[in-house]
Amino acid sequence: MKKKWQLSLMTVVMYSLLLVISDHRAEAGFWENVYNGYEQFTNLPEEVNKLQQSYEQTMTELNNAKTNIESFQARNEELISQNQYLMEQNENLTTMVGQLQKAEEQRMMTQKRITVMVITAISLIVLYFLLIRVIRYRMRRHSRM
Repeated sequence: MKKKWQLSLMTVVMYSLLLVISDHRAEAGFWENVYNGYEQFTNLPEEVNKLQQSYEQTMTELNNAKTNIESFQARNEELISQNQYLMEQNENLTTMVGQLQKAEEQRMMTQKRITVMVITAISLIVLYFLLIRVIRYRMRRHSRM
């Protein structure tokens, strides 16, 4: 029994000696370390609560970001479909403009032909009257001679 006490006493002395030797900080003592450890241990629930609040806030922000991403994707898909519709409408308008330009060219050609025919007809009529006058004038001069 005496040996057990000696062994226990030796163990406590060695443990105390190891604590003193291993701790190189001059300002902290053994009891201060124990108190700081206890204080840190009692502050753990607060830190856990802070971490939990931080986690919940992060999850809320993540959910908000997911919601924003989903709404942006929906808006993007809507804009893509609207863009496709507008492109089809643009193609239709382009073909319609081409048809209208062809119709305008044909109208201009027809108008030009009519104008040329009218000018030609008027010129022929004027030329006919001039030719008749010249012929009458010559016939009068020829008959007087």
